[in-house]
Formats: sequence, structure tokens, C-alpha cells
Amino acid sequence: MDSNYVYLCGVMWCGYGQEDAGNELLRATSSLDPDVRTLAWAMLAKGMSQLREKVLGAPDGKWPVLSRSEL
Repeated sequence: MDSNYVYLCGVMWCGYGQEDAGNELLRATSSLDPDVRTLAWAMLAKGMSQLREKVLGAPDGKWPVLSRSEL
């Protein structure tokens, strides 16, 4: 798996939330190439922060706090 492929998977994961691309990024986190591993982790993290913001309306690093009545 090369860095160009991992980058394109990251674009699809971050931009469109494509599940297959996310799975490929997860697979790349166990690559023997440390640069590919680092890129995969960075793209996964970026995609998760964007997903959190879209779904929960929460800015990066801030998860909404729910009261007991909302659970």
C-alpha cells in the first residue's frame, strides 16, 4: 500500500465518509512503512473530527454533554 493510495482513501473518508475508504485507512495503520501509518492515522483523525462536527454539531474536541433526561 503506497502513500498516494492512502491519501486518496483519506480524501474519500474525510470528504464523503465513504466506509470502504475508512476501512482501507484502518488497514494502512498496520503498514510496515511508518510514513504510511502516520498518514493513515492523521486522515482517520481528521475524518472523525469532521464526522463529529457534522453529526453532533460539536466543534473539534468538544463533545456535547447530555443530561440524564436526554439519555
